[in-house]
Amino acid sequence: MSSIFKSFIIVLPFVLMLSSCKNIDDIELKGVDTFIFQGFENNIVYFSAGLNVNNPSGVNFKIREVNLKTVANGDFLGTLNCTDNVRIEARTDSVYRVPMSLKLANIFSGASTLYKISRQSKVNLEVKGYIRVRTFMISRKIEVSESQVLDVPRIR
Repeated sequence: MSSIFKSFIIVLPFVLMLSSCKNIDDIELKGVDTFIFQGFENNIVYFSAGLNVNNPSGVNFKIREVNLKTVANGDFLGTLNCTDNVRIEARTDSVYRVPMSLKLANIFSGASTLYKISRQSKVNLEVKGYIRVRTFMISRKIEVSESQVLDVPRIR
């Protein structure tokens, strides 16, 4: 009898944890509110973006890794990465400051493409890759393949 009770005590927390994870809803990225250019070093552009995120589920997420191949107006720019872990709170609809870096594939063509984009009012931005998120003991790799026309902010 005691061995059944011990196994019940061991299995119960795992069953409760897995049953509580059934209500995890997908987070929704509503757009970019702000963009702050931070610098340029070697072939890496550093910036931060204010992402408007809606998390309807009751679970906090932590963005652990971002790896997105970035194409602007048909020109390959490079790989977009997140430089810090970002915590997305449960049941919130708010703006999160996300520090990012864009590693240019080629410094000359990347710089010329960025200059060309800065002179336009709109850009067709395509990203393809993955974002890895984690909550407690569960990690999920989310494949991303998006294309969107964006307004170009004026850098003064």
